[in-house]
Amino acid sequence: MFHFIGFLLVLGAIPYFTFVAIMILGLRNSKPTPQSENLPEVGVLVAARNEAHNLPDLLDDLLAQNYAGKLSFMIADDRSSDDTWSVIHKFSKSHPQFKAVRILEASSEMTGKKNALTQCIKNTTASILIETDADCRMGPDWISTMVAEFDEDTGIVVGFSSVRSRSVFAIYQALDFLGIMMTNAGMMEHGKAWSGSGQNLAFKRSHFTAIGGFTGDPDQTIGDDFYLVQKIAKLKGVTAKFSWNPKSFVTTSPAETVSAFYWQRKRWASDSRGLHHKDPLFFLFLASAFVLNTALLLHLLSFQITPVFLSIIGIKFCIESIILMIGLQKMNRMVDIWVFAIWFVMQPFYIPVMGISGLVGKVAWK
Repeated sequence: MFHFIGFLLVLGAIPYFTFVAIMILGLRNSKPTPQSENLPEVGVLVAARNEAHNLPDLLDDLLAQNYAGKLSFMIADDRSSDDTWSVIHKFSKSHPQFKAVRILEASSEMTGKKNALTQCIKNTTASILIETDADCRMGPDWISTMVAEFDEDTGIVVGFSSVRSRSVFAIYQALDFLGIMMTNAGMMEHGKAWSGSGQNLAFKRSHFTAIGGFTGDPDQTIGDDFYLVQKIAKLKGVTAKFSWNPKSFVTTSPAETVSAFYWQRKRWASDSRGLHHKDPLFFLFLASAFVLNTALLLHLLSFQITPVFLSIIGIKFCIESIILMIGLQKMNRMVDIWVFAIWFVMQPFYIPVMGISGLVGKVAWK
């Protein structure tokens, strides 16, 4: 049994370390895109469900955007049970560039958030669509810097997002989310578009139409952001970019409880269902991370400390600290590096649990 665990350890380590090294090389070569003078019509999409407490701050940030082109905002209330609709409707009455979209019934064609975003898109003629979440905050140059990333070939731009708040639990979430963002950003520099975050995502309307909108995902097994990045980036002649301009960054609220954190990550992990068919390379990376961390956990539980185990732990510590430090430097948050030790220790427990959890049971947007 112990020899089998050792085999799993090496089996997971070799591809995982290779992937992370490739990501680090990509991140080291990344740089912001210069500002563009192109000013296409932009539509901002927000799907909200029970977000009355978060919306006022977001709406104020959107209102403060200094984009010089034609701009509109579509804010959808998806069957909320709180005052979300009242907040959206009242704000739209005072500011005509904001369109309030109310959804009273679930769609039979697509999941809740995808339907809400689809209804938003139907209410704008904009050629560039930018998606964010109700609990996000952004600076006044967010839209202009995201739009500046687009050229003739660019179909989708993944923006950076980070967790705000300063508690240890929030910083841990920020570091974990940073690891996810750096994974995607590093591979995107090599032309491999794996995923993104609906907290900060921009795409061309023409390409959304070309992939059949969200109805192009008939099994509805993956999130809106993952689906858009995967499908649009695979269109012929289309490229995906990651925005490194600090003015394009957004922040999001942390999960307030361990339970909320678990269900959020379970929802994200569920995107891996069927991934071996959709993107085998991405699946191989996730599988290698799962096998490596599971083998580390089994090794620890066996109370056997071998030279191979110590060597792999040492290499893992070094390369993961490098990739996260690159991200923290870009965020100007190097002060948070001390939480890396906690994050690193938790990975052999966290990855196996979330990997299995994401594959079983149902998940819901809210």
